[in-house]
Amino acid sequence: MAFTASVISTNEWGAKAPKQWPQQTRPQYIIIHHTATPNPPNDLSRGTLTGAKTLARSIQTAHMNGFGWIDSGHNFLNTTGGYLLEGRHGSLNAVKGGRSIRSSHAGSNKGNESPGIENEGTFTTYQMNAKQWASLVELCASICSTTKISPDNILGHRDFSPTQCPGDWLYSQLPRLRQEVRQRLGTSFPAILREGDTGPRVKELQQILSAQGFKVGPIDGIFGAGTTDAVVLFQKFHGLDADGLVGPATWKVLERVSQPTPPPPTDTGTPTTPETTPGGSTPLGSQAPFTQVQLLDTYKYYRELPHQIQAIQWLQGQVSQATLVEFSQKWRNQPTDPFLPLQEGSVGPEVKKAQEILRQKGFDPGPADGIYGAKTKSAIIAFQRSQGMTADGIVGAVTWSVLNLA
Repeated sequence: MAFTASVISTNEWGAKAPKQWPQQTRPQYIIIHHTATPNPPNDLSRGTLTGAKTLARSIQTAHMNGFGWIDSGHNFLNTTGGYLLEGRHGSLNAVKGGRSIRSSHAGSNKGNESPGIENEGTFTTYQMNAKQWASLVELCASICSTTKISPDNILGHRDFSPTQCPGDWLYSQLPRLRQEVRQRLGTSFPAILREGDTGPRVKELQQILSAQGFKVGPIDGIFGAGTTDAVVLFQKFHGLDADGLVGPATWKVLERVSQPTPPPPTDTGTPTTPETTPGGSTPLGSQAPFTQVQLLDTYKYYRELPHQIQAIQWLQGQVSQATLVEFSQKWRNQPTDPFLPLQEGSVGPEVKKAQEILRQKGFDPGPADGIYGAKTKSAIIAFQRSQGMTADGIVGAVTWSVLNLA
């Protein structure tokens, strides 16, 4: 489902500009708070839209002036009238895009990477009214949907730091909140693995990635930054959405590549021994098609990694010289197009050509050595900016074309 909650943006409620703009994060939880302010009929917002905006402004002022924070500490505010307001600047667009904005609500670095929802009131014994509860369910369901956060990861402030927040009554209602969010999302909501998760499923993921040549660090069942980087590389390699989240689409490819390669079909007649080259290797022409595909995939894996030269040199040492000579004579050709994209870590003649063109055009890529390092990346970014292009430092088909024509 899409993000369906109606949220009043910081611009709409008249927020002050933040002291600085925080970074986006990969959220894992939704964290529930209460404002510990009076309940109806003495609630600060009085259940009105005007009151909700006034409350949001007063909280921001208290957080910035009283606590010294750069902006409102929370990401969202849910008032007694059921009005939902954006807290820290950028939070609404971030969650709609599957991310969060680092905030100050949880009292821990891990918690502050995930969206925090302030609920107006003190819910030690007082029970939230139906309108405010419905808004909370809708907001949580929307965030879960766009960020792929499991409803099981809707937690309370006290789960992250020593506090009574969100109050005994509201904390006791979190199982009900999770259940209603699940119902709102429907039974099709997928199980997602993400950074911060642990357990045997994460270990299985790490084992598959490692076996496929993607370095995850320790295979320990802990989904850390190394595993996230490996997942992103795996997703890019297989043309998946490279978000670092392991959902059904990524699992499908993981399970496919982890299956043992079936043996090639054999003739039902008398088995024969393949001819070999003088060096003992099977000639390229006698290899089964599935073996050639595996070799090509292996080359792709190492093509843009820092250790590609060592990997290809090792592979070359396993093939007889006679086979290499035959292959070169039979298949050698100068490609008309480079092996794109080129990015930091790439090596080869295409990188050297890009470096030479950059230098001709007045951009310093460092030595024209065919190694795409930090200086080459900076030169590409400068070139892209000069051409009004997206300055991401990656030479794709468009950048390559403009580089050759500019």
